[in-house]
Amino acid sequence: MTVRRSMMTLSLLWFFLALLHSNPVRAEDKWLNLQALLDQAKPGDTLILKSGHYQGPITINKQLTIRPEEGGTIELRNMSDLPAITIEADNTTIAGLRITDVMVKETPTVLVKGHRAVMDRLLIQTGGDGISVRDANEGTLTNNTIDWIADGVVQMSYKGNGVDIFNGHRWKITDNTIRDVHDGIYMESSDDILVSGNVIERSRYGVHCMYTNRTIIERNIGNLNVTGAMVMTARQVSVVGNVFTKQSQNVNSQGILLYDTHETTVTNNTVDGNRVGLYVELSTGNFLKNNRVSYNFVGMQLLESSANAIKGNQFIGNVSDAQARGSEENWITENYWDNFRGIDADGDGISDITYGMNPFFQGLTKKRPAFQLFFQSPGMVFLEGLYQTDRDRWTTDKAPLMVPPGNDYRDGDQGGLIKTGLMGFILLGCTAILILSMRRRNT
Repeated sequence: MTVRRSMMTLSLLWFFLALLHSNPVRAEDKWLNLQALLDQAKPGDTLILKSGHYQGPITINKQLTIRPEEGGTIELRNMSDLPAITIEADNTTIAGLRITDVMVKETPTVLVKGHRAVMDRLLIQTGGDGISVRDANEGTLTNNTIDWIADGVVQMSYKGNGVDIFNGHRWKITDNTIRDVHDGIYMESSDDILVSGNVIERSRYGVHCMYTNRTIIERNIGNLNVTGAMVMTARQVSVVGNVFTKQSQNVNSQGILLYDTHETTVTNNTVDGNRVGLYVELSTGNFLKNNRVSYNFVGMQLLESSANAIKGNQFIGNVSDAQARGSEENWITENYWDNFRGIDADGDGISDITYGMNPFFQGLTKKRPAFQLFFQSPGMVFLEGLYQTDRDRWTTDKAPLMVPPGNDYRDGDQGGLIKTGLMGFILLGCTAILILSMRRRNT
């Protein structure tokens, strides 16, 4: 009996071993404990993770570099109310991870508290802020993708920001893609930040500065947001070479907005198809040059602003090129306004008459905001045409261009005359042929 029982036990053991061998447990078939691996690592280690699914949340409290193996895929999933990743240590690098954290919550997916953090090629699906920086400096965010994804329909006001930086200085935020969040990149009380080459879509404000100094916003693309770039209560900001299109879904939509902004440069941007292209209010000492402002409802609104220089911009195809109120003392010259018909007697490409921005509509809507519904209606255009009060106080381009900057006015004028003459000659010939043919039929 004892031998028989031993044989049966041995057979069962071999049976279970065979089952395990035929159905091996792979790393990607279960959620691995990443925090345990972090705890075992030493400061300064590079932790190369095998492909698989890992469970959050995790906290990094020592200097580490974390990345997947060559060609590997890592997914970190977080189902808790805590951040999926909290970075407390300085000089931490995280690269190449997919982070799924879609619970709607106030905490961010990645919370950064350590200086000089680097986040590269992360794919973040979030139900809160994507990456939140608090009191940490000199980090880098590059080539990341941040999407706001959550179960059910959530109003934009309840969404988190793609990148949210508070009291963080000298960050570099480059070549990221951010979609469907509250604000794409939000910076508050944070100076000397570079925001370059990012694509931000279907959010409230693409790039949003509050109480910042020397922010550089360059070569970004904003599409279908409420406002492309909002610069508020800021100084010495550079907004250069960006493209902001189709910010027109809201009554407060703008391509670029400056509010209480000073000593800021806005140059070589394209703002196309927005409700308002350039919006400037309560702002002084700014320089707006060589921007292409096209096919907006209003090209530029200038409100209660002074000592700004506005030169060499192109206003093309806008329903209304410009509106101004309380903004007499600005230096505005050599812009092209395609709704303006100037006179150039000496052929230098500059109109001999000035272009004045009629303040009637802005003054009326300030007193009666509901009258904005009548924007560019026939009656409003008629009343605006009649209004000529205090014309010498209107905001005025002293030397508007006859053609857009970069075009040779004289060559263009001669070419136009030649084309007009040829068309006239062709029409004359066609008319003569038609008359002759009609005479022959009558005879």
